[in-house]
Amino acid sequence: MKGTQRKLTCPKCGKTFTAWRPDDLPGAPVKCYFCGNQFADEAAQRKPVAPPPAPAPSVPAAETTSVPAAAPVPAAAGEPEAN
Repeated sequence: MKGTQRKLTCPKCGKTFTAWRPDDLPGAPVKCYFCGNQFADEAAQRKPVAPPPAPAPSVPAAETTSVPAAAPVPAAAGEPEAN
């Protein structure tokens, strides 16, 4: 579990102490080492981050129109026909 050491001040006794705070549980309560008071740290008091908006549905690419194979060019009048 990832986390960091945070320096916190107890709101009840006013003493400062260091506590390890997990990154994936920002709302976990903190317990003062001196007086035993449990309180929420600043991360728990923040409003939750709104999830990013869903990506817009992708527009299908325009279908490629296939060009029909070139039709044989008719021989001009007076030219011999190729066999």
